[in-house]
This record gives sequence, C-alpha cells and structure tokens, in this order.
Amino acid sequence: MRTSIQTRIRIVLAAAGLFISVFASTSLPASAAVTVTSHFIWTTTPSNVSIAFSFINNGATNGDPGALLFVTSSYDAGGVCGCVTDPAPVGVAWAGGANQWTVYNADASNMPVGAAFNVLVVQKPSSRVFVATATSQNVTANGMVINSAAINGKPNALLQVTESLPNGPFGSVDDEHPIGVVYGLGPSGNEWAIQNVDNAAMPVGAHFNVMVGGGPSNGGKAVLLSGTSANTFGSNTFVSNSETTGNPNAVIFETQNADPGFHFGAGDVAPTGVLYISSPTDIAAVNNENGAPMPTLNHYFNLLIFPS
Repeated sequence: MRTSIQTRIRIVLAAAGLFISVFASTSLPASAAVTVTSHFIWTTTPSNVSIAFSFINNGATNGDPGALLFVTSSYDAGGVCGCVTDPAPVGVAWAGGANQWTVYNADASNMPVGAAFNVLVVQKPSSRVFVATATSQNVTANGMVINSAAINGKPNALLQVTESLPNGPFGSVDDEHPIGVVYGLGPSGNEWAIQNVDNAAMPVGAHFNVMVGGGPSNGGKAVLLSGTSANTFGSNTFVSNSETTGNPNAVIFETQNADPGFHFGAGDVAPTGVLYISSPTDIAAVNNENGAPMPTLNHYFNLLIFPS
C-alpha cells in the first residue's frame, strides 16, 4: 500500500526533528505587494525542497492563503535545459507555519531538485476562477462534477485545473492521481467534471483550483491542442502556435481535456508537463513526464499561453 502524503510527512519530519521548524513556525511576514494575476517560473533547489514539497518564495504568493495557484511542470523553462523531470502528479499546498504556498508531489514521492514549474497566481476567486470541492453529492467513480454557470452547457470551454491543499498537508484531502477534465456529465448531461485520468476513485474532500478560459489570467491566451498521429511522437505532442513556435520564453499551462465539444479523445494516463525543443525545430510540446508514449489517436489538452 502506498504511504499517504500526510503519513509520510509525519514520519520523515519526526525522524528529522523538523515538524515544528518546517510546517509550524512563522518564517515570512504576510505580503500584499502583488494584487493582480501574475505568472512566473519556480525552480526547486536544495534550500526550498522538503520531502515532497518545494516552498515558493514569491511576493505574489507569500502570506496569501486565499490565492489560487495553477502549476505545470516545465522541462526546460525559457529554453534553458534544467532537464529534470518530475514524473508525479503535482499540486499546490499551503504551509501556514512558513506563510508560503508550495508545489508538491501528490503521490508523496520526493520532489526532485532542479525541477521547474510554471506558476500562475490569481489573487482572488471569481465566477471564472474558483475552488471546486469533491463532495458525496458530486463524486461518481473517478470524477467530480462541477456545477457552475460559467461552464454549464459550454462544451468548448477551456479549463485549467490544479489540485490544491488549501488547509495544508495535514488538514486537506489529497488526490494522488493525474487529473483532467471531461464534458457531458451531471443530471442534464451538460456539465464539466474533473476526473482522475487513470480511473482511480475520486476522494471526497479533494480541492481543485479551476480557471475558465484565458480572460482572468491577465494576458494569457487559451487554446485547444489537438493531438494526432501527425504531431505526436514518442512521449510528446507538439504545439503549433504563433505564440510558442520560435519563442522559448513562452510560459505554458496545460490540462488534459477528454471531451472538448463532444469530440471524445483517447486518454493519456501519465502526469504531463511542457517542454521546448530549441534545435532544430524551435517548437513547444506537451510531454508525458514519465516518458510513456502519448496516444497516437486523437487526444486533447487545454493550453493557456503567455508569450513571456
């Protein structure tokens, strides 16, 4: 049986004598310096990694437990080859004692040093950026239905979704699996759902940050990436887009979409991220972080693209 992230943290921190210093002490003051949606690249280092977590030190997130964060693994952010993969589903967790948000591996595996993540921060929730919570009323099997006027009846909506532990690793329910979105569920068959793409049961109490389209992102462009045998090779599905081709500084967020506009796609069960191949193609791609082959049948990803 896989050790839960809460249990593993308790064991490791207790052995190292770090429970109080890492998760319960106050190390940073509250910060209100950033009040608009912003994005940045976060890289893990020995000084910011603890077990499955990397503590984010940034003015847009420090001291702001109400912020909504979205994260995507980036193999070579800015076209610079950090080239460290994190083959785990990732989310964000609030560390109240440190007064910081963290990027964490939801399967409780160690966070690798040198991994990079694209991070988008929305300061306040709205009708188009919100937290969706799995309950006994909205969970069925591997998914949870989102009942929101912003997306009900809109099969072409482009959603970004990131798991969140808003009450920290001990006070929140962890969903340990890679996630995506699917349309056509709910009582009327017109609602979106968040699903575990490996078909594992969705745990009641899990929380997910949801963004609808590109409008709330302060400059991001939402597009649908359609993967086919023509643009998929090995573990990569390549992106053909004027904002990304020839632009290694583009910052891309991605969420798997099983059913855009009722076009059912082949499921990709691996944790995913993005990368950029500088030579000879100068092109971005969504990649399977564990190196597994992408489906060659039609498959889809919602992208949110910032030119820099």
